[in-house]
Amino acid sequence: MRKSLIAVSLAVSVLCMGGCIFVHSDETQDHGRFSADGTIAEIDAVGKLSFDSERRKGYERIAERQGLSPGAQVHLVEAVLGKLSFDNAKEQVLLTLIKNPGFCSAAEREILERIDRMAFESSKKNILKAISDRKT
Repeated sequence: MRKSLIAVSLAVSVLCMGGCIFVHSDETQDHGRFSADGTIAEIDAVGKLSFDSERRKGYERIAERQGLSPGAQVHLVEAVLGKLSFDNAKEQVLLTLIKNPGFCSAAEREILERIDRMAFESSKKNILKAISDRKT
């Protein structure tokens, strides 16, 4: 009797205290924000520049780099669409990224999902055309 009471107590304890432990890591959710090469931090630093033209130049220098990681590309797209004020600046940087030989599908998806952040229809068309041309 005593053994079955211990077994039942143990089973109840396991059921009451059991469950999943969920650990959330910002690093995995944030497109590799802590990448080893520092590109993410550089993108963030460029976003803090005062003038739109300087931010555009900084983003464009990053967008033309060879070997840009998918996480950095996605973060760059987010920064360009969120930090640049003028459509022509956004368009220039995104076109530079799209023309980069290492342009990845994750960055393409990010552009397509957020293209509505561009105000002018002509800019949207130019971006969509560049993506389409790349596939042919």
